[in-house]
Amino acid sequence: MRKLQRSSFFINLVLLSCIIGILPIMLLGYLSFNTSSTILQEEVASSKRLILKQNKEKVEYLLKTIDTLTTQTISGSITTNAVSMQTVLDYPFSYDYQDVFNKLINELVQIQVFELGIQDVHLMSYRQDWIVEGGAVYPMQDRPLIDKHDTYLYHLQSLLKAYRDDSRRSYWKLIQDDKLGHVLKLIKHIPLNAVNPVGIITVNVPLQELGKHLSGNDEPGNTLILDDVGTVLASFETEDIGSSVQAEPYYQQIASSNEQEGLFYYEQHNQKYAIHYNHALYNNWTYVSITPLEHLMSKSEAIKLYTMIIAAILIVLVITSSFIVSHRLYSPINRIYRSIQPDGKQRQNNELNYISEHLVKLAQSSTKLKGQIEHLHNQTREFFVFKLLLGDMKLGSIVEQLEQHDFPTNWDQWCVLAIQIDTLEGTNYTDKDLDLMLFAIHNIIEELVPQSMRLSPIIHSQGLVLILGGGLDEEMPFNVHVFNKTEEIRNNVKDYLNLKISVGISRRYTNFIYAPLAHQESLDALTYRVRLGSESILFINEVEPLSEQTFRYPKELEFQIMEAIKQTNHEQAQERLHAIIVYFFENPINHYDYQHFIGRLFNNLTGLVQDAGVSVQEVFEKETFHSEILVRMHTFEQIEAWLWKQIVQPLLTWTEERQRKQQVNISMLMISDIEQHYDQDLSIEMFAARLHYHPSYISRVFKKDTGVNFSEYLSNYRLEIAKRWLVETDMRISDIAEKLQYSTASNFNRNFKKTVQVTPSQYREQFK
Repeated sequence: MRKLQRSSFFINLVLLSCIIGILPIMLLGYLSFNTSSTILQEEVASSKRLILKQNKEKVEYLLKTIDTLTTQTISGSITTNAVSMQTVLDYPFSYDYQDVFNKLINELVQIQVFELGIQDVHLMSYRQDWIVEGGAVYPMQDRPLIDKHDTYLYHLQSLLKAYRDDSRRSYWKLIQDDKLGHVLKLIKHIPLNAVNPVGIITVNVPLQELGKHLSGNDEPGNTLILDDVGTVLASFETEDIGSSVQAEPYYQQIASSNEQEGLFYYEQHNQKYAIHYNHALYNNWTYVSITPLEHLMSKSEAIKLYTMIIAAILIVLVITSSFIVSHRLYSPINRIYRSIQPDGKQRQNNELNYISEHLVKLAQSSTKLKGQIEHLHNQTREFFVFKLLLGDMKLGSIVEQLEQHDFPTNWDQWCVLAIQIDTLEGTNYTDKDLDLMLFAIHNIIEELVPQSMRLSPIIHSQGLVLILGGGLDEEMPFNVHVFNKTEEIRNNVKDYLNLKISVGISRRYTNFIYAPLAHQESLDALTYRVRLGSESILFINEVEPLSEQTFRYPKELEFQIMEAIKQTNHEQAQERLHAIIVYFFENPINHYDYQHFIGRLFNNLTGLVQDAGVSVQEVFEKETFHSEILVRMHTFEQIEAWLWKQIVQPLLTWTEERQRKQQVNISMLMISDIEQHYDQDLSIEMFAARLHYHPSYISRVFKKDTGVNFSEYLSNYRLEIAKRWLVETDMRISDIAEKLQYSTASNFNRNFKKTVQVTPSQYREQFK
């Protein structure tokens, strides 16, 4: 009976200790789970709402930019003598206004900014019945149907006329284009507020361009942009574009809401969704984010699992502790029990062995934890430097943070070094090895530079950033000390890794508040190696010009390149390309201007294809338009070689092929016009302006196809007409001469006799 009582006392003691320890743990775990899951869901919902708002702002910025740019083009003057676009729309398309129309086309080309994704700009004059399409003007009155392009022009004419009676003077409209698919079209009447507009301008933006401005694609769910009738304008699911969601219950609920933005939950096919929406005042569009509710709950389920695991671990610890404490409390009773019954069988107790095993594991975990803490300490040191360069540190806490991370605090001056690998060409490495090489350079820097004169180097922007500092009382000047240490790093990297590196060095500073500025200066200094070559050590105050020199973009050289391309003159095109590249780099100007000039030349050359109504993808490789290609080139030789191979040569090949296809059409069009308008003033220059070719090229093609030059062909045809009139009519010879554009009757008589061997009056007498 005693044994049972003693055992019951021990068990009750253990149970009481477990109840006192386990109940608070379960209550705390329950409250912690509910609170954390609620906060997490609110944060996820807030994040979705913020992403939706950002998508709205980005798309509206794109649309408003296109709208503003188009309005400015309509309202501004076309020529230097203040001829407005409204005035130009009243001009007939004739040779007398060729300069005005050329400047009009140039103004329209300016709208097609590459970054805005504008596909095409159309302009139509209602009164004069001409259309601007693909960078060219086409008169539509009595226009013959020669090819598919003429059919397309008539279709475009009817489409633009259909917008004339719309009461809205400026609006966006979704259309289905046979060539481009779904297109978002900006329609503006000219003038904007006129009751009877004289013309119209439209700007085409593919719907895929809107999708590029949507973020959050890596999250479950979908983001939609809907117009005012529920048509999908943009979506992560491209097959949804152009479809209508007007019949969907969630859209009806959004449409019935008077709130600008909101959140509600919606169930479909036994699956619940969280719907965030935001109405746009600019164009009455609706931005909708559809997120599966299970995605919002998934992280809460993870918290629930972690809470249960931690609670289970704590319960096990409580039970273990309760058992140990209870055992110690029960030991005196147990000793009394053994002393009373010495012959009784002793109960084995392994609680101490259990604790001993856990203490060994705890010691092993402690050793492992120390290593992890050391690793995390190095990461926090680099993170501190990264925040310092971004300007995210408060000035008052920088010194304290330096002390906490064991960085030097006695510097009087410091600077920032930006280190980049010049090239991997000629080495045993590839682009895949770049991160490994940067890590190796990182280790070399840590070995060469003592901790007393540096902060932790960090890998950033495909390079390394290092902050060096020192005191004013050092024997060697700071700049010399920095240069020597930089040169030592460069030489060691070349010796051990067989890599060439360049280093950009900022100005000296005394306050860490200027860390972001110094970082940018080091990167700016590094860009000047395009002039100095690889393995350069570049101080910003030495390479950056003190005063900007006046530098004009060489339009004449660019024009000569384009003319050489149009005439398919390979040698002249290469020579002019070399001249313009030399011109760019022989002027010591800011590197941002270099990038802009090269980009401008690139855009203008590739624009020749779009001006001809052809997609650039048909002429150039897709990789040509990757924005980082030109930035990664460090010498003007590389830039010139790339422009020649990737831009100019494809343009020459495309021009030759295009000219071969169009030469026959050119001669046929010219002969047709001569036969129809022989009594008008015709010239090779007029045909060149109308067909958008150089006069010498038009003349060469015509003579090749007909065997005679243009003026001789025109003169012979007019003489044939004169012969027919002399025989079939009673027209006076002076009237025939005037009708056939001869300056005087004597000139006509002289030319007729030279060709036919008799005078006009003698020729008429022969057939009477």
